[in-house]
Amino acid sequence: MPPPPPRLAVPGGASGGLGVPVPAAGSSLMPPPTTTRIPTLPAKKREKVALTPGHSPLDWAMLKQSGADLRGGAEQIMRIPPSVLKQHRKRDDAWSAFNGKVYNITPYLAFHPGGEQELMRVAGRDGTKLFASTHAWVNADFMLDACLVGFLVKEPTNPDS
Repeated sequence: MPPPPPRLAVPGGASGGLGVPVPAAGSSLMPPPTTTRIPTLPAKKREKVALTPGHSPLDWAMLKQSGADLRGGAEQIMRIPPSVLKQHRKRDDAWSAFNGKVYNITPYLAFHPGGEQELMRVAGRDGTKLFASTHAWVNADFMLDACLVGFLVKEPTNPDS
């Protein structure tokens, strides 16, 4: 028969649950003496709006596949500088850039689960940072692929300056 496992000797006889020794005072494993519990941040509640009938994610997927012009009449993919993007920031003509791609978000406004107002926050500008902070799990390229109008490029430099 094998000998019994050795017992851990703990200075002062202190031990935690299950025979695990408690770290000595001053050890980096213990929380600071002023800490009584782990601080928790209040959970942010995701604000959603009630979408009108016919504007669910499934309805959006069907609209994308229908062949409808969701690009707003753009016949070819364009190179779009920020100054041009900025001109498209109205509800009836809204473009936004995500990850270097510019999309006509006008047809998607009524389908956005957070409401039109939330999506209009990025109309006419690069919404990559805001999108990533609120929708890290969403693939914008797949969701808006039928709305692609071009690629975001730097402002052209004026050679006369």
